[in-house]
Amino acid sequence: MGVKILRSQRLYVKDLSLKDAPFLLELLNTPGFMEFIGDRGVRSWEEANAFCTKLRNNHAIHYRVVFLQSSDIPLGIISLVQRDYLPQPDIGFAFLPTYSGMGYAYEAASLVLEDYFANHKAPIFATTLENNVRSIKLLLRLGLTFVRSIERDQQQLLVYKKDPWNH
Repeated sequence: MGVKILRSQRLYVKDLSLKDAPFLLELLNTPGFMEFIGDRGVRSWEEANAFCTKLRNNHAIHYRVVFLQSSDIPLGIISLVQRDYLPQPDIGFAFLPTYSGMGYAYEAASLVLEDYFANHKAPIFATTLENNVRSIKLLLRLGLTFVRSIERDQQQLLVYKKDPWNH
């Protein structure tokens, strides 16, 4: 089976590979990732490589890397994670600060959502911290709606949902 690549006019999105470890090392240590997603404790190339391998071997986690079509530069990730407290996967995203505010997250997440709904006739969820205003705006723009607030790991999370028949 070949690698599935999703494409838009400006971007392409592909599954995380071990070649993406240096990019992942950079992304995981950005202030935004640390504040809104959490410190993954990845500080070296070796740790990034091990983290990549761990993600790729976990069937509940699917990371896709977003690249600029014109230059093959990695910009961010879109993830689908099956969380133990949600009935369907949780879509997430993180981008390098240099590429935020340019519509790339919306463009890439739209591709992943379109692909998800083409293959699954089930809702998708998203969770975010209450103070992650940019994430909330993006989720709403993608058509997800607020469902409820929950507490996980001593943090209040907002839960959003999108049904397959509303995409």
